[in-house]
Amino acid sequence: MPMAREIVIITEDAYGGEFFKRLLNRLNQEGLANIKLKRITGRKNPIHAPFLCNPKLTKIIKVAELARPDFILVVYDGDGPANYATRKNDVKKHIPKGVKTPVKILLFEYEIEEWICRSLGYNWSIKPSDELKKREGYAKHKLPDYVHRLNFERLKRNCKSFQELLRFIGE
Repeated sequence: MPMAREIVIITEDAYGGEFFKRLLNRLNQEGLANIKLKRITGRKNPIHAPFLCNPKLTKIIKVAELARPDFILVVYDGDGPANYATRKNDVKKHIPKGVKTPVKILLFEYEIEEWICRSLGYNWSIKPSDELKKREGYAKHKLPDYVHRLNFERLKRNCKSFQELLRFIGE
């Protein structure tokens, strides 16, 4: 097996960091990835980013680049199909000019909980997290505990953001 690629992940969500750590471990164990988180001096990886349109995101990307990872993955919610393109452009605005490390943007159509809902076969009317609250008493701090319930086969078939993640980590 080729050497593991080292990445830095920047997540919008405070609980997203632990979620992605567990997700990468599981993807690696199941042979779907060979990725490890790059060590960053003085910071955790994944990094929790501020809300979008905060100048700190640009600084965080610059700091992440200093670690010389294979790529930087920036993860944000799309907040619904009507907002997706605008959100993606908002994230792109924070990628500093002259960054040599590839920066890949993973945008969920709605939010990270859509992976859980799709895995469990739940449909939602407004937000996936609301559906999980209604059905399972979900709270945001429980997000990392759902990694083991993700159905990778189902997500590979019908979830654009998961397919995109697999493409990013496989490139």
